[in-house]
Amino acid sequence: MQQKIAIVGAGSVGCFLGGCLAANDVDVILIGRERIQKQLTDYGLHVTDWKGRDEILTMEQLQFCVSMDSIASADYILLAVKSGDTESTAVSILACAKPSAVIVSFQNGTKNVDVLKAVLPDHKVIKGMVPFNVLNNGKGQFHCGTEGNLAIEAKDGEYPDLVNAFKQASLPLTLHDDIQGVQWGKLIMNLNNSVNALSGVPLLEQMNNRNYRLVMTKVIAEALAVMKVAGIKPARTGKVVPSLMPYVLALPNFLFKRVASATLKIDPKARSSMYEDFVLNRKTEIDFLNGEIVNLAKQFGMTAPVNESIVSLVKEAEQKQSGSPMHSAEFLQNVIKSASKERH
Repeated sequence: MQQKIAIVGAGSVGCFLGGCLAANDVDVILIGRERIQKQLTDYGLHVTDWKGRDEILTMEQLQFCVSMDSIASADYILLAVKSGDTESTAVSILACAKPSAVIVSFQNGTKNVDVLKAVLPDHKVIKGMVPFNVLNNGKGQFHCGTEGNLAIEAKDGEYPDLVNAFKQASLPLTLHDDIQGVQWGKLIMNLNNSVNALSGVPLLEQMNNRNYRLVMTKVIAEALAVMKVAGIKPARTGKVVPSLMPYVLALPNFLFKRVASATLKIDPKARSSMYEDFVLNRKTEIDFLNGEIVNLAKQFGMTAPVNESIVSLVKEAEQKQSGSPMHSAEFLQNVIKSASKERH
């Protein structure tokens, strides 16, 4: 008997995963907001990716619900909600899910599983990681514009139904005995979410601009320095080695493009999820991304002025609710330079 999968938080990533699974005959139900439900009712669900995936489902081919009651029969519950909603979602899972349901956190940040376990002590809760960016292009289309394998913390042979479901949907899933280093490696990559959102340009355009890359060099170098003091070793996610990123990003354009062509596959349409948050006037996950570096630094008596200045700029944009502030690379460089001087 096929196991039932529920995806809670069917936004960009959740709809992409759910669409890929449903299009390949996996028993999956998506739980999301009425805004997404209306979009799918009007246009269907269209999932595409940078490799050429192109699958369309009508609403009749989907199971989509706005109520958490629908997770009652789920064997696996995949969480794709914003990190700030983790605790409230866990309370809903406690009320609605069967005790045998396995919870997988496919969320940004590194602390969501701790929150989930505190609320759901009798459930099996496992860490997961989504390496790629998905953009809601509107009219039911969700486009994955960057590469990478999904990951969960599990031993070989565990959760075979889940592994087979993703294999069936051509979504590679890597198993790790200990995923902590991978999560921190993903966090390093995710520090660019904020810079991309603040720039307002597509990821590929941003990465091809050396001045924006120099901003990222400062952001990531500071994060790596804080992690080193904290004894955290970020692991590579895919082909990118976190410790080398500041050096690679600082390369002149002609050298960077040679290196990046072998290590980074980015679709011209790709943007960060935080850019989408700005467009929709939603609260971002900045506290769980660059903010996590700021908090980690405080724990060890350090400061992280570069990441702190990025957090401030994102929160300022959140409050204005006018979409991306479209900051130039030069503006961002000046802000982080001033912030660094003030701390020294």
